[in-house]
Amino acid sequence: MNSEKLRRYVIQEMSFDPRVDASGIGVHVEDRIVHLTGHVHSLADKHALVDAAARVKGVRGVIVDVQVRCDSAACVEDEVLAKRATDVLAWDATLPRDAIKVTVEHGRLALIGDVDWQYQRSRVEQDLRRLAGVSGIDNRIEIRKVGRRQDIERAIKDAMRRRADMDSARIRVAVDESGQVVLKGKVADWRARNAVEDAAWLTAGVRSVDNRVRVR
Repeated sequence: MNSEKLRRYVIQEMSFDPRVDASGIGVHVEDRIVHLTGHVHSLADKHALVDAAARVKGVRGVIVDVQVRCDSAACVEDEVLAKRATDVLAWDATLPRDAIKVTVEHGRLALIGDVDWQYQRSRVEQDLRRLAGVSGIDNRIEIRKVGRRQDIERAIKDAMRRRADMDSARIRVAVDESGQVVLKGKVADWRARNAVEDAAWLTAGVRSVDNRVRVR
C-alpha cells in the first residue's frame, strides 16, 4: 500500500470514530509510519486519535507530535485539578486505597506509588486522562515484584498459546530476575502486537515490558 492511500485510510478512520476530533491534526505517512501533528483539546482526545491511527491496517508505527490545549472554560487551577484527581482515584474500587500520590504542575499530573498489577497502573492513567484540564501524565507507579523468572516466562508463553489473536510461535520471550520482559518477533498487524504486550502485562510479577515485536 502506498503512503498516500494509507494516509487517506488513517484520515477516514479518524473521521469515522466519534471520539476523535481531528480538526486540528495533520497526517503524514512515510514507509507505513504515521506522523501526527497539531493540537487537541484534551488528553483523552489525544489518546483516541493515536488509537484510531494505530488500528488502521498496514500501519507499522505512529509518531505523535500533538499538543493538548484546553479551552479557557476547561482549564482549571492545579489545586482544583489535584483535588479532582484524588477524588476520582478514591472512587475507583479496582485500585488499592491511598496507594497513589498525585502532584500537579501546569496541568501535568505526576503519579507515584505501588500496585500489584499492570492493569491497576493503567487504570489510574485511564481514569485521570478524562479529566478536563489535564495536559499530560507522568506515570511513575511501580509494580511490586512477585514470582520467579522461570514461572513468569512460562506463564507468558502459556497465555500467548491460548490467545486466538496471535501466533505465539513467532514470538520470543525473555525475562530477567527483576521482572523485566523483552518481547521479540514479527506479527501481522498493530493489533496483534498490542495483544502480545497485553498477554505479558497480565502476568503476575511483570514489572516492565520492552516490546520489540515488529509488524510485517
